[in-house]
Amino acid sequence: AVGQLAQVQTTEKPNTLPKKENPLRKAAELKARRGLRSNPIRKLLFNWVLKNTRHRVRDRENLRFERTRVFGRARRVFVELGKRFYALNLLEDCRDIFYLEVEEILGYIEGTATCTDLKGLVGVRKAEFIKYREMPVLSDRFETRGIVYQGLQLKNNLYPSPTTDSYLQGIGCSPGLVRGSVRVISDPKQVVGEDKGEPLKPGTILVAERTDPGWILLFPAAAGLLVERGSLLSHAAIVARELGIPAIVSIPGVTQWLKDGDWVELDGSTGRVCKIK
Repeated sequence: AVGQLAQVQTTEKPNTLPKKENPLRKAAELKARRGLRSNPIRKLLFNWVLKNTRHRVRDRENLRFERTRVFGRARRVFVELGKRFYALNLLEDCRDIFYLEVEEILGYIEGTATCTDLKGLVGVRKAEFIKYREMPVLSDRFETRGIVYQGLQLKNNLYPSPTTDSYLQGIGCSPGLVRGSVRVISDPKQVVGEDKGEPLKPGTILVAERTDPGWILLFPAAAGLLVERGSLLSHAAIVARELGIPAIVSIPGVTQWLKDGDWVELDGSTGRVCKIK
């Protein structure tokens, strides 16, 4: 869907990332090599695996980078289409283009669209989005039978999440114990991008419903990370481990449980977050 391209992209480079990553990487390598000093064969194997893993990770990241470049080019195309549709009074706002599907946009241009009321379509989508926001958060896992939306069975007991007034339980994905005040952010544009507001203060614990690569510039300033959705291999979990930031993911209801300024203790090993103020 075109809506996936609505995320603001930044050309800023997170120059602080290598400063945090390099010491962690060197310390881990030194620890591993010291442990293998008495076994030269295993040490040789370790060096070979490390070298080749780095090459493959580099290839993977290069592929993701090229994919992001394609998304950036596609986004510029649809932004321009939105401006032109708005100028022709086909849309109420140029950014409404992101509420339409690719086939609907191209179909209107090529004369094959089944619906030519683009403003009406956008209105329907906006109403659906409002309804989605009011819906409870779906379970991390679910089963489907037959018609997906009719046979949806949630599996809420896959990850037990004990909840009290003082703590929530999630999945610890990056070890470390940290205390601090929280900042609940629903969109990185609140901190970076065109809707830039108050910056994330260093030492703040970042709380979010979900994250994607567009959040990367917020992480270096965060002392900890709490994410309502996700798993051990989700974007937030991987980046948190790379940067050495204590983090917990899959914490049901954490964005409603906490508000800006609350003080919490985050344990990235046990997956427990406790409210202390």
